[in-house]
Amino acid sequence: MRNKRIYIAIFIIFLFAFLGFSFQTFTKDNNQLNTKGIMDHLEDICKQTSNMYYRKFDSAKNLITNTCSLLSDHYYDYEDIGKILNNLEKDNNLFNRIWYLDKDKKSHNYYKNEVLKTNGNYVEEIFKGHTGISDVFSSAYNQKDIIAIYSPVYQKEEIVGGVVGIIEINDEDNNFIYDDFFDDNAYVFATTKEGQIITKVKNHNTLYLGANYFEFLKEDVVFKENSYESVIENMHNNRSGYIKYASKNNGRICFYTPVSINNWYVFTIISEDFVIHQNNQMNNITLRFTLSLMIVLFCIFSIIVYYFMKTKHHIEKINNQLVVNHKKIESILKLTSDRIFEYHVDDDDFILDAWNNQPKVEFHHFLKNLSDYEFVISEHENLFKEKFNQLMNDEKEITFDAKLPYISQDLETWFHISMIKISNQTFIGTFQNSTKQMDEYNQLLENQMFKNSVYAHASSMFALNLKSKKVIISHSEGKYKNYVDYDYENQFMSQFLKKVYEDDRKLVKDFFSYQNIQKLFQNSDQKDILEFRYYRSKINKYEWRRCRVGFEKQSRNNDIIMIAYSNNIDDEKKIQLENEYKAKKDSLTDLFNRDTFNQKVDEYLSQKHFSQQYSAYMIIDLDNFKYINDTLGHDMGDQVLRKFALILKEIFSENSYIGRFGGDEFLVFIFNQESNIEIENKANKLLEKMKEINDQYIENLSCSIGICFVENENNFENLFKKSDKALYMCKNSGKNSYKVYKNQRKE
Repeated sequence: MRNKRIYIAIFIIFLFAFLGFSFQTFTKDNNQLNTKGIMDHLEDICKQTSNMYYRKFDSAKNLITNTCSLLSDHYYDYEDIGKILNNLEKDNNLFNRIWYLDKDKKSHNYYKNEVLKTNGNYVEEIFKGHTGISDVFSSAYNQKDIIAIYSPVYQKEEIVGGVVGIIEINDEDNNFIYDDFFDDNAYVFATTKEGQIITKVKNHNTLYLGANYFEFLKEDVVFKENSYESVIENMHNNRSGYIKYASKNNGRICFYTPVSINNWYVFTIISEDFVIHQNNQMNNITLRFTLSLMIVLFCIFSIIVYYFMKTKHHIEKINNQLVVNHKKIESILKLTSDRIFEYHVDDDDFILDAWNNQPKVEFHHFLKNLSDYEFVISEHENLFKEKFNQLMNDEKEITFDAKLPYISQDLETWFHISMIKISNQTFIGTFQNSTKQMDEYNQLLENQMFKNSVYAHASSMFALNLKSKKVIISHSEGKYKNYVDYDYENQFMSQFLKKVYEDDRKLVKDFFSYQNIQKLFQNSDQKDILEFRYYRSKINKYEWRRCRVGFEKQSRNNDIIMIAYSNNIDDEKKIQLENEYKAKKDSLTDLFNRDTFNQKVDEYLSQKHFSQQYSAYMIIDLDNFKYINDTLGHDMGDQVLRKFALILKEIFSENSYIGRFGGDEFLVFIFNQESNIEIENKANKLLEKMKEINDQYIENLSCSIGICFVENENNFENLFKKSDKALYMCKNSGKNSYKVYKNQRKE
């Protein structure tokens, strides 16, 4: 006992020493990892800010360029130019002012009647045809430092002036800075290539308040890592980099990276004190956690020792009682008339006790060599192993039926097997002859299946045991088949689905999945009827079937049996499908009727499509058709409509829906085309084909077409209205042509 206490004391001392050493190592590694994380975040913020600079100025440049294109493409007087530029200045908060530069190189604000003689070098760049962003220079307007974004304006391929957006550069400005920045513990400088500060973040940690950051780095700091020359060299080569320096007894860490504008650079700076503070904070947290862990471990260890000491006697008492119970069970089993067996999990040993003058038999590696022993018929081997595995897992008691030729000396005798788990390593059980009960059960089930088949007028059916997940019997065309250990999903359904029509297989598979069958049993409101196509080899074709499932409880063992009935509904289904088809068609032309056509258009528009796929909605009206009905009669008019429908089918044979709106009006929706020009070519082809209808009885028959190209419409109604407007324009302009709807520009 004394030696055990010494060992426990040594273990506790070793544990606490190990935790102390681990804390020291973890603290060192954590400081390095935390410092690296801060450095990586500093770099990421710098690059994010650089990208934000570029996006803001590039967006401003595109805005100026687009405005110049607008002024170049359309003629505007000075008053209109003033309004356009004034609205642009109000709508974009980036620009402080926007000027129009005339041929005399004077800047104008026509809206405010202001004229300014410019002094920026961007003026010459404009009249050279260049678009760009200037460096910082002093404004002649208010003597503030500014940046100009400029682009030329052309009239008849000649530069007549330009548009200039002015941005005043403030000493402190956060509009260009990425805002996730160490909770204001770091700050940013944005500079020109000469070091002149463009913008910076207001921060109490800032060491420098001047105008040129390079002068500060060159004269007022002591570098700890890298040098002033390395900064200049990296900037010359458009590269990023790190520096560490000290100024006024304050250490700083800085990352710098280029902006893709005029060789500008962004510097992100953080105090070394912040890094040290972060490391100390993490170390304190780690220390508190380690101390708490030591206390918890000590308490747990004390409780475990106490528990083992307290329960040792109790465990011994339980083991003795188990031995007694085991002997009692053995005595009870020996009084029964059934054959008794015992199974040991560890050694895979099966022991069959002596019975009716038959000696005791032992099988080593029983389940592993089950087929070699020929103990159970081959069809029941998997079932036998499965039941033993259930006992090895969570089950406490197992009963099932199987054929055991080793015991019965034949292949027809059934045995009812009962097993219980007396420990995790030992099972005991009995074999009882159950041939009579199984024969009665199968006969009863077959009779029940026959009755159900007659009542349901079923052509085929099958029965599934929900508990065992096995198919037990099936019936097809008057023939019954009994199954032994036939798996429902992996064997029966895999063969069943091979005869189901390919387009219906997923529907049938989902309906007959074991999970869905359980839902049908538990919820009577679930849909228990399914229609699908099934192949019949006798007639070598697919037939429509209607399948319904029902459930019965077996009185013998309370098992739940699912029975699926199938009826032949081929004739009924064909009539139904034919009526549905006719309901969607126009009886005269065999085209879609108006409702079906628009339903298909809406279905197409509700789906996602690639932007490069072009589509259009067309309304087509036959010109002078009333004259044919009035002079040649309605029969001739119907012939013309049928001929015109055939022409539409010929031209729009692929990727199209064709419908008859009514009377002499038709609808076409064409999709997945390579371009709008391809769609217009098909409209021209239709106009040309109309000549084939004209003959000695019919003259001057043509058609007018209204077209609306699909842009962002999401229903047929908007497309119909726009196409109808285009058709109206076509009718008013002489017919026998097509017009495309164009959105009206708002001035």
